[in-house]
Amino acid sequence: MAITGKQRLQTILDGGVPDFPPHWELVFQIPDALFGMNPSKVPGIDSDTQSVRDEAACNFHAEIADRLISECGWAAVPARNSYAPAEIAIAKRQFGDRALVPGYEGGGVFWMMDGAGMAELARKMFEEPDELMQEARRKCEHGKNQLRLMADAGADFFVLAYDFGFNDAPFVSPRHFAYLCAPFLSEMVQAAHDLGKRVILHSDGCLNLILDQIYSTGLDGYQSVDPQGHMDIKQVREKYPDLILMGNVPCNLLQDDDPDAIRSAVDLCMTEGGIGKKYIFSSSNCIFNGMPAESYRTMLGEYRRLEKSCNASADDNRP
Repeated sequence: MAITGKQRLQTILDGGVPDFPPHWELVFQIPDALFGMNPSKVPGIDSDTQSVRDEAACNFHAEIADRLISECGWAAVPARNSYAPAEIAIAKRQFGDRALVPGYEGGGVFWMMDGAGMAELARKMFEEPDELMQEARRKCEHGKNQLRLMADAGADFFVLAYDFGFNDAPFVSPRHFAYLCAPFLSEMVQAAHDLGKRVILHSDGCLNLILDQIYSTGLDGYQSVDPQGHMDIKQVREKYPDLILMGNVPCNLLQDDDPDAIRSAVDLCMTEGGIGKKYIFSSSNCIFNGMPAESYRTMLGEYRRLEKSCNASADDNRP
């Protein structure tokens, strides 16, 4: 019997290396372009009754999840709202037997915000440091409670969605990150581990100056290894060989629909990430609204070509 994506991902979360990297994405936003499923035309979605609208949206998400698993080989599928424990519980019932279901947490530590928020953060760092640390403590405690609720709902693992980087540098200096973020990130990771769950950080941007601090928190994995943020997956892999890596197929290439460039990017990720290592194949962010469906098909097609080649090599080496 063929090994499933779910089994491959579970192997990685259990500390092993599967026969071939599993695939999934944090977010999927092109159901109409890829599957011809228009969310605005779902029967019942325009109902005057909230319960009818909710049921229609829930069934629509379940149908998308089913196709992502069966047609695209996704190893994990997010709930309709992966930050909501109740939605995670629904997802587990609907498709948890075929794919893992992650829980997302996005507020346990400080991370990049809009311009006004950044200005206020900077002011507090220098004028109200005690109040800022109290706020950091409140955020962390709330985040840890959310992890507990999601674990109780059946989440198989956690994604901490904290964008720590601009394209050229972290959102705060390494010195400030060391007291404002890293200790609380460590607490979030420990809370997840205490619940028996693995933790993957999602962060876009350039993390080179703070990646040592991030790694020292005990995080199990890192997604997106953002090439637009000057993150080199080969260098990251060489420096942190035991870290689960996920991502790195550049979203700008997927937007541009250049088949040869996409295939080359997939080959780089799978080689350096990669095959025979703790790696989860994905884009450098997500399958976003506006991405040409053909770009994702090209990306997935190259992944499957490499899988077929890998399987053939394994068969040739069997006695």
